[in-house]
Amino acid sequence: MADAGGVVSRAAADRIIESLRTGVPPVGHLRRFTVGRGSEIERLEETLRRPEEHRGDALLLQANYGAGKTHLLRLIRELALDAGFAVALVTVDSKSGVRFNRMDQVTAAVMRSFELDELSGKGAWKLFDAFAGIDPQGLEDDGRKQYERITAGGRWDFAEELSSPALFVALRAWLHTPSDTVRELIVDWLSYPWEYRAYRKKLYDQLVHRLLPRVRDPRPEATFYADDVFLVHVQGHVQAWAALGDLDLLVRVCGRRGLVLLFDEFEDVIQNLNNTTFEQNAFHNLFRLFSGERFAGMSYFAVTPDFAEKCRTRLYERFAYHFPVERFDHLARFEMAPIRRQDFLNLAKEIRRTHGQAYDWDAEGEFDNEQLKSEVVRLFSRSSADQIRQAVEGFVVALDRQLD
Repeated sequence: MADAGGVVSRAAADRIIESLRTGVPPVGHLRRFTVGRGSEIERLEETLRRPEEHRGDALLLQANYGAGKTHLLRLIRELALDAGFAVALVTVDSKSGVRFNRMDQVTAAVMRSFELDELSGKGAWKLFDAFAGIDPQGLEDDGRKQYERITAGGRWDFAEELSSPALFVALRAWLHTPSDTVRELIVDWLSYPWEYRAYRKKLYDQLVHRLLPRVRDPRPEATFYADDVFLVHVQGHVQAWAALGDLDLLVRVCGRRGLVLLFDEFEDVIQNLNNTTFEQNAFHNLFRLFSGERFAGMSYFAVTPDFAEKCRTRLYERFAYHFPVERFDHLARFEMAPIRRQDFLNLAKEIRRTHGQAYDWDAEGEFDNEQLKSEVVRLFSRSSADQIRQAVEGFVVALDRQLD
C-alpha cells in the first residue's frame, strides 16, 4: 500500500521521519506507510464506498499487540475523511475519563475528537460552524426538509428533530451569540458535561435566557431543569446516545456522508474498569453500537483476536453467569493478518526514500538494497509483542547512523 511515487516537501518529509522515529504513524501520510494487507484494506474501503449498505454497522478489528491496530484505525480515519465522512477517533482509557460504561464520557470524547475534514480542526463545534454556513436553498429536498425541522423554520424557538435537547440548545446558542466567552462555555460543557451538574442555572442564563429577544424558547425555565435538558448522565445516558445520532444527522445535512466512530485500546474495558457492573455496562454499550439501533453511523473497535474469550473468562471469574456471553460470538469481526518481513522490506524502502528527502542525502545510494535487506533481517530477528513499532524505530536509527 505504500505509495512508491509519493513526493513530499522537505519539511513534510522531516515531520514524517520525526514521527516514525518514535514509532508513531505519520498523520496524513498513512497510506504511503501502510504495507501488506492490501486485499483486507480494500474490503474496508469498500464499506466506505457504499455507506447506504452499511448504516449502523460495527466491526471488531482484530490484530495481535504490536501488529498495527492503531495504525489501521488511523488509516481508516484518513480513508473515511477522503471518502466524505466525518470521523471521531477515541482512545478508551478509564484512567483518563473515557470509560466505556459511561456514555456521557464516550460521547464527550467523540465531541472533542470530532473531525469534519482534514483542515477544520477538531471538535463538534466545527460542525456547528459548517451548519451556520448552509444555504438551505442549495440543499436537496430531504436535506432542506431536515434543515427546516432542525431550525424550526429558521425561528429556532423549539424543535425536536434533534433527539438530544442539550445538543439543540448548544447548536442554537452557538449560532446566535457573537460572544467568545459563551462559545468557550459551550465547548467546555460538551467536552466535560459531568462538570456542569451543579451549574444548570448558569447554562440556562448563558445559553437560553441571553438569546432573548432574538430567540424565544416557549419552555419556562423550570422545564429545562425538570426535563434534565442540561444533563447527559441521567436516565441511562439517553442524551449521550441521542447526541451521537444527532451528530451523524448534522454531518449528513452539512453534505458529508455520515459519522464514523473509531475506538482504540478498547480492551481497556477488561483491563482497567475493575468493577463487574461497570464491565457489564461497557459490554452492553458495545452490543448497542453493534445493533445499529442507537447510532446509525459506522463504528470500528481495535481488539486482539482473543478479545471475546477474554471477556467470557472475565465474566465467569466474577461469577456473572447470567450475562449473555453468546452475544460476543455474533459480533462482526475482521482479523488482520500479521505483517511479514517482505512487507516490512517495502516499508523500509519507503522510509529510506523519505529519510533522504528529509535530510537531503542520497539514501538509496549510500544505504543500498543489500544493506537495507540485512538491516531488516536483523530487526525482524528480534521477536517481541511490539515488533513492527520497534523495527520502524530501529530502521530510522540505522539510517541516522549511516547519515552521520
